[in-house]
Amino acid sequence: MKPTPLSAALVTAALLACSADPVGPGLGQLVGHWRAPSQPLQPQGTMDGLFIVRADATTEDHVMTRGVYSNQAPDDVSGHEVVYAHIGVRADKFVIHPDSLVTTDLFYGPTYRHVQRDFSGWPQDSTQYQIRGNELQLEYYSHPADAPVLTRRVLYRVP
Repeated sequence: MKPTPLSAALVTAALLACSADPVGPGLGQLVGHWRAPSQPLQPQGTMDGLFIVRADATTEDHVMTRGVYSNQAPDDVSGHEVVYAHIGVRADKFVIHPDSLVTTDLFYGPTYRHVQRDFSGWPQDSTQYQIRGNELQLEYYSHPADAPVLTRRVLYRVP
């Protein structure tokens, strides 16, 4: 049975928004690479993420799972999802406008690659953020089941 880790789709769904907010002066603070702490998965493996914001307002949101399958070493990549998007920033909030979601997963074979370009029906909320030192503190609504849940996360700037 395939484990069901949090995916880039779920994480990014929490960061989506419906309006085309302009890029504001806060973009400069967000530019860089931000790493999510590694999380253990059950029954085995780990999940980690990397959120990249560029000065041209493009983003990449990577989620990697490692060591999920029984024939893998703990550091072997099991799956990788990347959401390519554009970001709109206004004051202390940002919105993500996805362009594509690219998924690879060894469960489906070594050459499996799925590309999603239709994001209609995804939850559309903004993310409130605050930067303190090397921490990017996020607050947004995630949609894990049938009701939104206020979620707080911290990402760490990669030097």
